[in-house]
Amino acid sequence: MTVVPFSKLLLVALLGATLGLSACGSDDTPAGVAGPNNPTNPNEEVEQAVVVLVNANNPDFEGAPRDFTAPACSASSEEPREGGGIYSVNLQSASGHNIAFTVFEPAEFNCERGNPLVLEGHGYGGSRASSPRGIMGDLIEAGAGVISIDQRGFGESGGSVRVMDPDFEGQDLLQILDWAEANLDWLRYASSPKPAGNREFNMVAGATGGSYGGGYQLLIHNIDPLKRLDALTPDIAWNDLRYSLNPGGAYGIENFEPAEGNIKPTGTVKSGWALLLVAGGESGSLSPKLQAGDPMALQTSGQDNLIRETLLRGATANRFPEGALEFFRYHSPSYWCDSEAAGAQTFLQSEVTPGLAQKTPDPVDILFTQGFRDTLFNFNDAFHNFSCYRALEDDKGKKGDVRLLTHQSGHILPLSPSMVPGLADLTEQGAQNGLNEIEFQKPGGPFACGALSIPEAQFAFLVEKLFTPQEAAAIKNASESNAFTTLAANKGKVCLSLNDDVGQGTASENAAVWVNENTFFSNLGPQAKGQPTNSNTQPVAIDFTPGADPLNVLTSAVTGILRYPFAPAVMPIDLPAGVNVVAGIPTATFEIAAPVDMLMNPLCSQIYSATAMSPIGLAGLEPGCDPMLFVGLGVNRNGAWRLIDDQVTPIRGFGKRHVELTGVAERLAEGETLGLLVYGYHPKYLATASRDLVTPLVALRGTLNLPTLQNLMP
Repeated sequence: MTVVPFSKLLLVALLGATLGLSACGSDDTPAGVAGPNNPTNPNEEVEQAVVVLVNANNPDFEGAPRDFTAPACSASSEEPREGGGIYSVNLQSASGHNIAFTVFEPAEFNCERGNPLVLEGHGYGGSRASSPRGIMGDLIEAGAGVISIDQRGFGESGGSVRVMDPDFEGQDLLQILDWAEANLDWLRYASSPKPAGNREFNMVAGATGGSYGGGYQLLIHNIDPLKRLDALTPDIAWNDLRYSLNPGGAYGIENFEPAEGNIKPTGTVKSGWALLLVAGGESGSLSPKLQAGDPMALQTSGQDNLIRETLLRGATANRFPEGALEFFRYHSPSYWCDSEAAGAQTFLQSEVTPGLAQKTPDPVDILFTQGFRDTLFNFNDAFHNFSCYRALEDDKGKKGDVRLLTHQSGHILPLSPSMVPGLADLTEQGAQNGLNEIEFQKPGGPFACGALSIPEAQFAFLVEKLFTPQEAAAIKNASESNAFTTLAANKGKVCLSLNDDVGQGTASENAAVWVNENTFFSNLGPQAKGQPTNSNTQPVAIDFTPGADPLNVLTSAVTGILRYPFAPAVMPIDLPAGVNVVAGIPTATFEIAAPVDMLMNPLCSQIYSATAMSPIGLAGLEPGCDPMLFVGLGVNRNGAWRLIDDQVTPIRGFGKRHVELTGVAERLAEGETLGLLVYGYHPKYLATASRDLVTPLVALRGTLNLPTLQNLMP
């Protein structure tokens, strides 16, 4: 390491004190004068000014041997070499497998204050970037370096895919950060209350990516003892993989006990997405190794055998085993956010012992973005992540700057009549004659919240958090984007995308609304998991009891599948005058009942017990015990009912239970009607349906709480 004279460090410290750095514990405005010298507030405790310096001059590593890779600032800080280089790195992980990533150097090195680092991650089944993609190019030009990562098992990284396991993927990711600190002399460091242990400075780093590339960001922050990430921008990420892959259970609730007269709800396997993820995960992991001629690829890569076991047992038994659900929870932010105690991760092959105990994460700046049309990681995932990380405080009571923007894209099941010539016209004609549109979901819409582009918002957020105020101002002035001013003007608000221009690439006018965070949490979603939404409107009574109207008879099992091509059962909902927007998470108390008491098997509890003891359940055969329905809010537009944002929520089993429906956002035009749509089968749950052949008809009763807004003009 280069030994830095004290006089130079003092000069750097004085320079850093005048700059400040919003990402590392300082306020957006310069610190004032402390104590009694401040006449407006003599008791004010003012944070120390932030010192910014380059890694090559970081005194924390004095005496520690470091052999910088491709040094830029070590030899001569006055004349750094040219930036913009790209090179790949391979490390051996603690589990003995390769970790592959690519370093994209900043366009220009700053050997006085260093350059921020941003991690970039791919989606499930993907691989690292070989050239700048997404916002990487803008970040590099602005002065940040980027490391694009092949996550464990994907691309050129080895090992089996365990889906962001803290003990495997998590440790690999921390090893990449360790490598960066030891090998990149141009990294930016700053002093602040954030450094852990005996460090005076901590690296200035952010992260970006969507889906699987969003999940890794939260994982790093949750487990890194050095707290090295300052700003995260996860798009379409999960909160609890149990909910994402098996919705309907009582997840994230401490010491859950059903209310009197209620049942413990059971999850439903989201088989449409499960099948797609299996195919994408196996292909994305195995293909690069097989193409490279790796003779051990089939033994060492692909999805982990524990995940394969889970999917096989889920398909056979029509439900995921409890031990596997706990395994997936350990790989989720909910493990760190929720007070629910961790359960045993038990498999047929072994029992997995987690390496990390639950703890509350530290506060951090995060821009969450989520698509309302996303049917894998939906709006509820973002809502609960936003709620968790927004509330975190450090030991001085300081919180992170946590935001939420929504859009009309995300995980879209890529199967639609429009993909087959002529079939779209046929299904449209069928819909006009009372038939249902047979498709997984409609194409995604704009990757924007109103006029605010999501990528531009992510770039602006990272710039604000990782660069000094002076640098950020210069980057903003050189940009034509409205994201900098829009984010600044709407701090403390959530952007809800109301756009319904399906399949169009740009947002239309008046396609979003900014809602104050207090209103958002008070009226547009549950106060906590398992609690109702405090609606501005009266609860809506729901009653689908078999009666005179044959179109509203609820079918399950085989009859539900046969019924699907026809229009769903619908209950129109009258909204109060002036209420024309549904936006947020509806909640309900729903009871599935047999239309005739004798249709309900009195031996259900014994059958459930036998199912739990069997490694493959009872092949899903639970006669008279296991009805399934799929419910969602819909709108009658141009004479036909259609689901809002293509979202349905499964309800399973006889009895009464609390239900958190999937969040949606829609502005109703003049003459349009809101309704509750109920299906006995839905293709998003492709291979999942009730196998209870004794119960072809059921009743649904209860109350529904709607998240609504008033008088939003078209």
